[in-house]
Amino acid sequence: MRSLWTFHRRPLVAIVVIVVLAVSAGLVLAGSHGARRSSTRPATRPSQPTSSTTTTTTPSRHQLTPTPTINPPQTAIQKQVDAELAKAETAASIAAAAQTSVPAPATSKAYRSIPTADRSDPTTYAIAFTTELLDTNYASQTRAALLAWAEHEEAPNTLPGVPASVAGKALVLSLADPNLPGGTPSPTPSPAQWSTDAESGVVQRVSDVTAEVDPDWTQIVSEGWQPRDPLMTIETVTGNVTITTKGHTAAPESFRLTLTLGSAAHLHGGYGAVAAGDWTVN
Repeated sequence: MRSLWTFHRRPLVAIVVIVVLAVSAGLVLAGSHGARRSSTRPATRPSQPTSSTTTTTTPSRHQLTPTPTINPPQTAIQKQVDAELAKAETAASIAAAAQTSVPAPATSKAYRSIPTADRSDPTTYAIAFTTELLDTNYASQTRAALLAWAEHEEAPNTLPGVPASVAGKALVLSLADPNLPGGTPSPTPSPAQWSTDAESGVVQRVSDVTAEVDPDWTQIVSEGWQPRDPLMTIETVTGNVTITTKGHTAAPESFRLTLTLGSAAHLHGGYGAVAAGDWTVN
């Protein structure tokens, strides 16, 4: 069974369609091309406080603005792509996602909200989000705080076939665990790996982070298909990651990450992240 928030590349009307689909096991995003090494996340910014125990929760999403959506013209390509996306969902995968809990949205001293100034442009947001996601000091930051922050930054998955009841879980489910059926490596380590990295004093930092619209997304949109969320797009993010372990700094390695973005109007406005995938380190 494939996972609900998975990126699938499938031929459709002579193009390649990248989509975010549903989580069969409720916790993974597939589509990554290459294994995550045990120390492939970058380090906390020196100026960032290390405590992650004090959090500030965001207001209830039910009290905020709904995600703006449109009803695209029902052209032949729109109908065909929508039907393919909806068909890819299964009752079992949606039920599994519905039964999976995600943390309440929250920020902390270790995981701060993306600045408002970075939310108006998808490329700027993708760079800011990726940097915050990957800069980590495992001994002083927690996985729980990171996932709560991710839920604070989420944008709902508004693709066909994804019920509103599980749409807001997409981001956390894509990050939480890469080892379930249908999953591939996530940039977020498992709880056990996080603990191991913390005990080893692993600190990681990203640099030279850049982002651009994924060419496959550009292609399908240019063919005439439109997402219901006007802000939805897919960004390919690249950069370098440097690992320091107890004072020893390894040579930088390059990384690649694919982010699906959308509207976060229901939480704080501007762009948010729908899901993360295609995580590789070379």
